[in-house]
Amino acid sequence: MLREQLDRAVCQWSTLGVAFDAAPVGSAGHDIDLERLLLETARLAPAMPRLFMMAVTWLQIYGDALARHRLRHLMAEELAPTDHPVLGLLLELGQAGSHPPRFAALLRELHAAPDPRPLFDIERSSAAMVERARRRASSESKRWGRWCEPVEPRSDALAPAHVVMSRNPWLRLAMDFRGDLRAAVVASLRHDSDARISESALTRCAGGSRAQVRNALANLELTGRAARIRSPGVRKTRIVVMG
Repeated sequence: MLREQLDRAVCQWSTLGVAFDAAPVGSAGHDIDLERLLLETARLAPAMPRLFMMAVTWLQIYGDALARHRLRHLMAEELAPTDHPVLGLLLELGQAGSHPPRFAALLRELHAAPDPRPLFDIERSSAAMVERARRRASSESKRWGRWCEPVEPRSDALAPAHVVMSRNPWLRLAMDFRGDLRAAVVASLRHDSDARISESALTRCAGGSRAQVRNALANLELTGRAARIRSPGVRKTRIVVMG
């Protein structure tokens, strides 16, 4: 089961341009649920150090694509407390160099581990390995209670940006939105079937207030990126992404 989960996550990151020895998911245009992929990466990272390190690298370059309001909602609904420190460390390292820090509000929602130990399973195999990990741990990893050495970004292990964008057309729009509530609305409509039922359901999934989501949806309708559709004889309005 763990092997299958790792393989699935690796294939999705490969689709996003990470040079893993894995085939990308589907064909060009496959729509990755980026926010849920980050939650899954936080859960799986202890079993695969390179997965964690490449996710950090990717976020440092493409972190503006993250729908922050939606991720905050998913953190509250789907993230296990034991995975908080790993996601916190991942996001803190992934926002390096951004001003202001792009994930600061998300990091305030996450909690450090009460039981400090090495982040990666392989470094917990003996007392000597545990001590080695503690000595070499970065200050950020010590704050989160999941020790790992400083992460060196590996941008050379990412595909060129034009390749990443051509393989993931949705990513260009997400980057343009820079993680604002429009990004959360679009991501929710694409990945959360409940979000398409009504504005109330969309508000719950996107993570904003009703007024905020309504304004974001109005902007998306104005630019032809979303539409509210009411079928004859049906009172409820269905919301869809266009294109």
